[in-house]
Amino acid sequence: MDRNDHQTHEGEQKPLDPGFSEAVICADCARSDSAALDIEPVDHMPIPIEAVNGFADGVPRVRRHDRKSFLKNGALGMAAVYGASKIDWTEAFEAAKAEAAEPGSVLVCLYLNGGFDGMQNFVPIANPDFGHYSTARPNVGRALGASAANQVGTTAMPGTGGRFGFANVGVSGVGNNEQTVGFDTIWGNGSGAGADMALWPAVNFFQNSSRSHFDSRDYWFRGTTDDNTETGWLGRWLDLYGSKTNPLQAVSLSSNLSKQIRTTRAPVSAVSNLNGVEFDVSNSGETDATEVMGAVSSVQAAKKNEQLNHAREAYNRTVRVARALKALENAPAGAGYPQSSLSTRLQLAATLIGAGLGTRIVTIDWGSFDNHANILNSMDPQLTTLSHALAAFQADLTARGVEAKVVTMVFTEFGRRVEQNDDGTDHGTAGPMMLMGSRVNGGLAGDWPGIAPAQRARRGDDLRAANDPRQIYAQVVSEWLGGDPNAVLPGRPAATARPIIG
Repeated sequence: MDRNDHQTHEGEQKPLDPGFSEAVICADCARSDSAALDIEPVDHMPIPIEAVNGFADGVPRVRRHDRKSFLKNGALGMAAVYGASKIDWTEAFEAAKAEAAEPGSVLVCLYLNGGFDGMQNFVPIANPDFGHYSTARPNVGRALGASAANQVGTTAMPGTGGRFGFANVGVSGVGNNEQTVGFDTIWGNGSGAGADMALWPAVNFFQNSSRSHFDSRDYWFRGTTDDNTETGWLGRWLDLYGSKTNPLQAVSLSSNLSKQIRTTRAPVSAVSNLNGVEFDVSNSGETDATEVMGAVSSVQAAKKNEQLNHAREAYNRTVRVARALKALENAPAGAGYPQSSLSTRLQLAATLIGAGLGTRIVTIDWGSFDNHANILNSMDPQLTTLSHALAAFQADLTARGVEAKVVTMVFTEFGRRVEQNDDGTDHGTAGPMMLMGSRVNGGLAGDWPGIAPAQRARRGDDLRAANDPRQIYAQVVSEWLGGDPNAVLPGRPAATARPIIG
């Protein structure tokens, strides 16, 4: 999780997301970090406000890194650029504009921080698994059917043959997540084209899986258990198939770069926020100063008054950009986002993708799921937020007209042990992995190993890994991003036969 998630622009503390403060995490989780902290950005590239309307007046052609000339109307935000060397800003945005003209598929990677307990959300409700589950988790487990005052219930997931149910705190409706959307509305009927979510319920590396936050995160981000590999699996894809000049092709929505997109050569970036641009007049009541300036700036001065015409054209450019940005920011988003740092990140992702800057990959870190204790008070509010925010994100992308080119991948570093430890669960092996989007071949995509004691890993403690993340990564490369998965993921296990893109 980005350490700046809960800071205001003035540095004051914002309220933590629901459930965060109740999490009882281990020291390793508190110390480990998903960011590539051992590398420094080679540059800080401003994002001109004209970028949101596709540089309608052309990309500013200026001397290399001439900030004043480049930002004739101000900056929308700042991108910390990582790569082999500095790049020319004009060339970077010309590349972004050219790539946006032929937009490629986009992958949004949402990492759930701390080790998400999949069996608390995707509950094995069929016997004999449910009997083993209930025995293993008498204090924290879910019930069948409707929720009661002292226990969260489950809603059967269509298309799973009655094997799995969603925890009701992530399901739409009164008494559940209290919203009109949730995991169930994304899942749909669970049958391929009728579902916008694919689920692998038990995923981790077949070899050398680890219960360490440090090691597991690195394995997942690098796409290998080779400790000598420094690049991320998506970083290697970018080095092979990405742009050589556009750092906005891959963006970590954070103050630091994610290890997933760490490259050798290709430019990538980290962006914390995008700032709005508009005219403002103090004490003007309900007056929209931007629209007033738009009306004024549209009136042409006399031909001889070149300076006034130049000033009005400058105002007019800013008005056009402000309107474009407002349209991006205020695009209808279905039922809307919940109040959370996850929503802020997802809205920013939607804005970047909708702006047409050649963005192909976005990474987001969120959550506090290392629930060694107090799991119900910590995880359940987060499940409600997660289900609501992801559904709102899908609706937001649809409203912006870009949903069909976006797939969202959700994963965590490991799952939790099958048995509770009083009121929490400890580090385990396999955890869930999800893909979302209208192009996804939805439904139950992965195998399920069962949770009878004899079926478990690590002397009967852990859910066994039935799929390796590199199997899904390989299909994301071959079926969605494009490219040779063997070049990106050397030594990977064979991909599954089931297509992930429908």
